[in-house]
Amino acid sequence: MELRFVAKESDYLLLESEDGSSHRVLIDDSLREALKNTHEIVSSGVIPKEVQQRLRSGATISEIAQHFGVSESAIEPFAAPILDEIRYVIQTAITTLVPDGQQMKTLQEVVLRTQPDTTFKAHRGDSGWILTATGAHTYTWNFDPRSKVLEPTSESAQKLSSLNSAREVVTQTVPVRATEPKASSVSETEEQAPRASVHDLVEELRSRREKPEELRPSSAKGRASLPSWDEIVSGAHLDSED
Repeated sequence: MELRFVAKESDYLLLESEDGSSHRVLIDDSLREALKNTHEIVSSGVIPKEVQQRLRSGATISEIAQHFGVSESAIEPFAAPILDEIRYVIQTAITTLVPDGQQMKTLQEVVLRTQPDTTFKAHRGDSGWILTATGAHTYTWNFDPRSKVLEPTSESAQKLSSLNSAREVVTQTVPVRATEPKASSVSETEEQAPRASVHDLVEELRSRREKPEELRPSSAKGRASLPSWDEIVSGAHLDSED
């Protein structure tokens, strides 16, 4: 809804909307300051977009005000949203997790551990946001707030990154022993069992022949029983018949 100025009545401004309804605005100190700044900016030729671009590029309110020849209060209304944006970028960058040995820690923890008096700033360059940590050493990174990716661009930042990303690697060499395939159980049994020689077999047969023949009972019909297989092999039965 747009309002149109109608008149000034005591400490109020009388305004009228498009549908004809009337409105009053109190003329207090904040409104007077805003009107003063607006008049100052308009008369000085300051363009709000240019103020915001300079702030993103790293310029301070004081430097911008001095450049345009206006007071800092004339710049502040346009600077407020940009300063909030810069604070968001810095906070997102310093809380981004980075390698620290075998752990992950925030960038702020890693940097403050080496130099506690560090201050962080951010400005927008041609290729994106640039984060700067200033202390005993100055570190710079390219930073993407959406992906939260930090890319070290200064030599000191690269050294800090490589130092903290180094991980202890423990290696152990285990000697490999060549093992011969085991023989089958049948082969092992055969190798473990003693092998009888021909001489041993002859001696066994001879000893059986020298033993006295045992009488075997006849069958029920009076016929002699048949020799067993062991007797046939050993020759005991044949010797008895002779």
